[in-house]
Amino acid sequence: MASRFDFVHMEWKWVLGSIVIFFIAQLLLSIVFGILGVLTLGIGFVLFLIIKPVTYFVGGYLTGLFSEGVTLAEPAIGAVIMTLLGSLFDLSHIHQHRLGWAIGSSIVAFIVALIGAGLGERRQARSSRM
Repeated sequence: MASRFDFVHMEWKWVLGSIVIFFIAQLLLSIVFGILGVLTLGIGFVLFLIIKPVTYFVGGYLTGLFSEGVTLAEPAIGAVIMTLLGSLFDLSHIHQHRLGWAIGSSIVAFIVALIGAGLGERRQARSSRM
């Protein structure tokens, strides 16, 4: 039996699928922030810090729920890739702190997506036993 973190036999389609889920969720969040004007009220960054990890959790959960077999590493790696891509294209951070920000947010995204994937896998196992 393969390990849960077997990077050799990792299903890259689920890494890509989780990236798509994260992208769609983040796009929807951007639209909501734009429509509601939350960023101009001064609490946008606080909401962003709360909602952004929720996107990684939900994306990990959905990937774990709908994937075949055990896919824990795939959404976690997808979250890191998404976070790093976001850090590359986000020009609002001060350049001195960009690397620290990217590393810190990648670690948080990895852990949160991993937790979501674990819960999604549990849900999938329970529903397959029924």
